[in-house]
Amino acid sequence: MAILVALAAGLLLLPLLPVLPPLWLSPLLALTALLISLVLHRYRRSAQIFLSLAALLTTFSWSVLTAQQALDARLPVQWEGVELRARGVVSALPESVLHGQRFRFRPQELQGPAGEPVAVRGEFQIFSAQPELLRPQALCSMQLRLKRPHGLANPGGFDYEVWLLSEGVTATGTAKSLRCEAPATFSMDGLRWSLRQHFLQSFPESHQAGVLLALITGDRALIAAADWERYVATGVVHLMAISGLHITMLALAAAFLLLQLLRLFPRLALSCPLHRPALLAGFLLALAYSLVAGFSVPTQRTLIMLAVVLLSVCSGRRLPPLIILLLALLAVLLWSPLAVHAAGFWLSFGAVAILLVMGQPRHERPLWQQALLVQLAMSLLLLPLTLWFFERASLVSPLANLLAIPLITFVVVPAGLLGLLAWLFSANSVATFFWQAGMAALSMLDALLEQMQSWPWANMDWSLPGWSSLAFFCLALFCLLQPMQAMWRWLAPVFLLPLFLWRDHLPPEQLRVVVLDVGQGLSVLVQTSEHRLLYDTGPALGPDNDAGRRHVLPALRQLGIHSLDMLLLSHDDNDHTGGAASILQRMRVAEVSGVRPQGLSAPEAVPWRDCRAGRHWQWEGWQFELLYPDAGEWQQVVRDNNRSCVLRVSRGKAAILLPGDLEAQGEGLLLSRLPASALNSPVLVLGHHGSRNASSMDWLAAVQPRLAIVSAGYRNAFRHPSPVLLERLQEAGIPWRNTAAAGALMLTLEEGGKVRVSEFRHEAGRYWQDGETASFF
Repeated sequence: MAILVALAAGLLLLPLLPVLPPLWLSPLLALTALLISLVLHRYRRSAQIFLSLAALLTTFSWSVLTAQQALDARLPVQWEGVELRARGVVSALPESVLHGQRFRFRPQELQGPAGEPVAVRGEFQIFSAQPELLRPQALCSMQLRLKRPHGLANPGGFDYEVWLLSEGVTATGTAKSLRCEAPATFSMDGLRWSLRQHFLQSFPESHQAGVLLALITGDRALIAAADWERYVATGVVHLMAISGLHITMLALAAAFLLLQLLRLFPRLALSCPLHRPALLAGFLLALAYSLVAGFSVPTQRTLIMLAVVLLSVCSGRRLPPLIILLLALLAVLLWSPLAVHAAGFWLSFGAVAILLVMGQPRHERPLWQQALLVQLAMSLLLLPLTLWFFERASLVSPLANLLAIPLITFVVVPAGLLGLLAWLFSANSVATFFWQAGMAALSMLDALLEQMQSWPWANMDWSLPGWSSLAFFCLALFCLLQPMQAMWRWLAPVFLLPLFLWRDHLPPEQLRVVVLDVGQGLSVLVQTSEHRLLYDTGPALGPDNDAGRRHVLPALRQLGIHSLDMLLLSHDDNDHTGGAASILQRMRVAEVSGVRPQGLSAPEAVPWRDCRAGRHWQWEGWQFELLYPDAGEWQQVVRDNNRSCVLRVSRGKAAILLPGDLEAQGEGLLLSRLPASALNSPVLVLGHHGSRNASSMDWLAAVQPRLAIVSAGYRNAFRHPSPVLLERLQEAGIPWRNTAAAGALMLTLEEGGKVRVSEFRHEAGRYWQDGETASFF
């Protein structure tokens, strides 16, 4: 048992590493521990500790080796942004996105501009704006511009970069001159693509059709954003695609039916216990279902767990459930060590562990009571992991799952699979009958979930700031629910106190500024000891998707901020105001200032004031001043960039200047109206993301920054920051930082003029992200 725990622990340590150790170190230490254990065993001393250490270091070495190989397989830096000629295969189902389609591409040939071969392993994630309908396994040639896998780096939010790493994606990019040949051979992805097209033609107006398709094949491309939000808000999203629960229930149902059939022939039991072929048939059916579903990582986890259970039963040995769980976990992570980064891995194994402990049948209680108690326990015990990964939890999840699990498992999924079988044999009318029955059940469920979603306490947004808060939460739940010592339950509130009382105290003489990493856009948090201002909200990313929701709100919650005293919108450009709607919907805002984007409205109780030069106020001794534009300047300029609201925050020798997208014309107007002393600021967020048309030499000379900050996207299409601007900064001797390289930049300004800068990519300590050291100015 101890050896199994040690083997599992070695594989689970990977996400905690700030850097990967040398590949030779862990095997050397494992060998040393093994030799020590052998020596102790020879002298009849206990060697259990060193054997366990050797086991831990062995699996740890395997996970480190796999992670290092994945990092080494990424696109070499010298090929970023270079136009390459590629020929290869579309390796998965294409997906429609805003202005085009996204697909996985497995290159077979890759050549540089001069025809030289480019050696890159793995798969690429490619975007194409061409209207050509792509099919899985199609052989395509194209011109590519690639970049290394890169995600935005902020406190909180989804880590896109580690997701790409765990998915085996070694480059992302865009394609043009795309030419494809139809696939010559059959593939499961081709079958799934054909079924998607059939659904699009047969059920064009049905929202439930997309959910049913996801339950049949794992293809979620047709699920509407509003439907997905409903499932997330009510805590049933794990049911709305191929899940371990569906595969397991299908395998058990098939095994049960075959066992009943075999019992009709009792002589068969003389040659082999009947449960063995029944379980094997259930496993094979689960395997077939997983293949139809694309054999995704979650289905692989479930199949491995079922295989471990099958081997245990067929071997005749009754292993304890905990041993089976550990063996399944080991098999999954030995097969795919990077799966440890996936939220689904932790939630699925956590759910199974809870079922093993809490799901034992109790005959003195009705079945519905047992199901409700298990759902309550599952929702409560998985709450720390849910908040850690998603920063959101559904309070109606137990009730919603109590209704949804039996309906989805025993009605919708069987109807969908029966329709699939009929469709495979060209019985389209029969298939339509079963699918419409499944969609009718889903429609009924959607009506109930929509009602639950409307309840004011249906879900909550919350963030656990750091590993320590996750540990405290888990300890509190353990003390509350453990059956051994009743006195321990009184410790639960003690462990919960840090979660609710935690607050990062900021002295009045300090100002915190966080330039968030929102890609090609801008969002800056300005925080005094008692007040918080958000300057811009980042870009909109597509329908029902924006930086405010995906990046800004998670970062604010992670920083312990649940309300804003002011939201200031500099000007009406998507990359600055695209996330404003999400901010206003999901966070309390006392006041909005600045431009009014078209179609955006604040709650009635929130006042909205225009940005006009001359307005000023104080928070904890820090002077906030709106310097630009005045009424005449607003009328004088044509480009909206030159109407940006310019904010300066100062106290003593400390100051920061936020000019939005102000360009040379607006800078000139401001310089002609104000003396240089009114602009002087040690920290300057460069206008227009570092464009050559902003931050003129006259502007830099007046502001006299000691640090310049660029908020821009990684290898963006505008090539910001401009080389021309960087030459100006170098000529003026001004150091600069870029969120594309550093992630979110966190600055602390002190009244005496000292500025401390830290870069999130460095501070987060993630081995898959590059970062630089903190510095002082």
